[in-house]
Amino acid sequence: MIKTLLLYIISFIVLFLVIHLSQDSILNHFNISVRYSLWDTNLFFAISSLVICIHFKFFSFIKSLQPQLGFIYLPTLFIKGILFFIMFQSSVFNLDVLTTAERLNLLTPLILFLGLEVFFIVKIITKNEV
Repeated sequence: MIKTLLLYIISFIVLFLVIHLSQDSILNHFNISVRYSLWDTNLFFAISSLVICIHFKFFSFIKSLQPQLGFIYLPTLFIKGILFFIMFQSSVFNLDVLTTAERLNLLTPLILFLGLEVFFIVKIITKNEV
């Protein structure tokens, strides 16, 4: 159990560092600036996905929840979107128009962290079906 949780934490930390450092270097190389904090948005995506994976690992030990894990996972993207809107309403959603670079720098970490999250969730769900 502890080994699995450490794997989740290390995976999300490594992905966070790769994404953030890549974004910084690309933006600096092309002299592009974004009007919101990349650190904060990337950290939100990393932590929210990590929390979901940890919760599902704990949920997988509850026998009555095991058959329902897939259905429990469905609303997490919606909840994550609402939390993102609430937390970044003043910095991201108050901007009139997002540039292409700003859109890509929001979408890329969202997709990558979501991919890692889904990978771990699928492993949890398939392990419980056997």
